[in-house]
Amino acid sequence: MGRPTSVAVIDDDTDYRQLYKLWLPEEYEVIEAGDGRTGLQRIDDSIDAVLLDRQMPKLSGETVAEKLRQRSVTPAVVMISSVKPDVDILDIPVDSYLRKPADRDTLVSVLSAVQRRCEYETERRELLGLADRRDTVADAVRATALAESDAYKRAVERLEQHDVSLADAASEP
Repeated sequence: MGRPTSVAVIDDDTDYRQLYKLWLPEEYEVIEAGDGRTGLQRIDDSIDAVLLDRQMPKLSGETVAEKLRQRSVTPAVVMISSVKPDVDILDIPVDSYLRKPADRDTLVSVLSAVQRRCEYETERRELLGLADRRDTVADAVRATALAESDAYKRAVERLEQHDVSLADAASEP
């Protein structure tokens, strides 16, 4: 087997960082950071995935995610936040969005799925991430608010144009 999977856990809450570290299987190598700026500095091309809090001091998780997407090698990014998901998450360039407190099985399963997506070409990976976030928003936001959201309409149109659904993500190899 190759090198261990490297995961950066970036969260200003020490308890969550420790919890995620405990939850991740032994084959994961974990680096930690307590704020967005430090986390961004610690993420290099050897990092395979990032568990990223949304609200942190110095740099928000949204800013960290945007800066990571600008790099040539982009790790899988799972944003995990106590902020209730709303249509604004459709514009955050992450592979998945989980609401705190997530359970261990969900966290490990989502992390594994988004890591597999990194093997796809960029557009397919972005579409699967968008489909994932769209479904998260659809589960959390009232239908009337979704109908009024331009961001949600754009996401649905883009996904329909490419005929991508979460069923595609679920049936990934």
